[in-house]
Amino acid sequence: MDTRPGPPWGPAMITLAQLAEAARGDLVPYWPVPLPRVELTGVHVSELEDPTVFLDGGELLLTVGMQLAGRHGPERAEAARAYVARLVAGRVAALGLGLGSGHSMVPDELREACAEAGLPLLTVPRESPFLAVSRAYWELVRRGGEAELTALLGLQVALTRAASGDDAEPSIVRELAHALGTWVAYLPGGERRASCAGPAGEVPAPGLLDELRREAAALRAAGRGATATVQISAGPAALYPVESGAGRAYLAVGRGGQLAPPERHLFLTASTLLAHRAAALRRAEEERARGDGMLVALVLAGHDDAARLLAGQMGTALPESVYLAVLATPGLPDGAAAALAVESGSLLHLLLPADAPRPRLPSGAHGAWGGPVPLRRVREIAGQVADAARQAPVGKVVRVGHGLELPADEWAAALAAAGGELLPTVRAYLKNRGHWEASARDLGVHRNSVRHRMARAGELLGVDFDDPDVAAHLWLALRT
Repeated sequence: MDTRPGPPWGPAMITLAQLAEAARGDLVPYWPVPLPRVELTGVHVSELEDPTVFLDGGELLLTVGMQLAGRHGPERAEAARAYVARLVAGRVAALGLGLGSGHSMVPDELREACAEAGLPLLTVPRESPFLAVSRAYWELVRRGGEAELTALLGLQVALTRAASGDDAEPSIVRELAHALGTWVAYLPGGERRASCAGPAGEVPAPGLLDELRREAAALRAAGRGATATVQISAGPAALYPVESGAGRAYLAVGRGGQLAPPERHLFLTASTLLAHRAAALRRAEEERARGDGMLVALVLAGHDDAARLLAGQMGTALPESVYLAVLATPGLPDGAAAALAVESGSLLHLLLPADAPRPRLPSGAHGAWGGPVPLRRVREIAGQVADAARQAPVGKVVRVGHGLELPADEWAAALAAAGGELLPTVRAYLKNRGHWEASARDLGVHRNSVRHRMARAGELLGVDFDDPDVAAHLWLALRT
């Protein structure tokens, strides 16, 4: 339980020129020189395209310029003008650009946009951390007798330290909840774990996270990237977007209305740390996926020894026996997280461990699978599985009859256990070598009934009855 007292809050007014002088080279005026007399209400860091929702006006905003990354020419100029216009409309006092991470020098388009809008522009040298500017600001506040705001710097440092640990998200949430004096929840998109904590570090009431997840999902579905205030069983709550895109994350606070200026400083710091953490996790996941893809490509090419050497360097375990699945839809589907995957053209190749009677593939997948086979034999079946995937009915995964052993006895037992007409229909279909009319005559039913029953049987077993290996093995099993 966190027994630290909550921080006191109070405003402090420092001029931009005072801060530049106090920062001693960590904050360098760029335009205009000398700096005009501008009073600051705080120093904030944000890479959001529109951070003004978290600002109260009068702030020095520090950024590495991610908003302009990857843009050139007229597109960059327009993005710079729009970005600066949003800052001016939000009454941001000045803009500080950190050099090195995104830009080695100030982009001309950003300088021109600031000059046109009258927004002072400063730079933070490559070797200077943003924290040095924040520290200089709060040192000025301390000297001015506003000791309560020194606590804010301590909380910002605590947030930064929390972000460096393995459990960064829960630690940041706990520190922010303590600082704000209410519960805070982090709601990332996708399969990442949500975090929630009360002001004393306690776990909030059961069901709170479920309610917040539903609210966040509704906001994502509506494509809303703005702050939203909602009413839940615990009272009013505000959800703030932290990341952009379809998997947008939200930071939720257990109160409605505006945050006080110092609280916004902390909130902006926490949201920036969480956004950078999420970006780092995405980059790590992309690197892992690229490595997995290299392993699968080597196995498909018949270089299983090279694949094992690479897997050892990556710390990835390659099973001795695998299923090969080829899906005709790009992107790794939900439910296939245990697979090693690589995309080749319009097909997705998956290697799955042969630790079950059939591979665990998500429902609704479209393609084919074969195996189990030793890793060295994957190349032998890859072509046929890929061909079957291209021809598979939409929404179905068919079995290709290659592998060490086809579980025909298990298929026969499954058909018998299903009861009804499936077993005699499959027997008649195999006996008549796939002819619908002859099978229907033997059974005394219409051919459409045979088609319907065979479709149900194929879905039950996950096989293609027109595959010669499947048909031969199952026919022998049904005759015994």
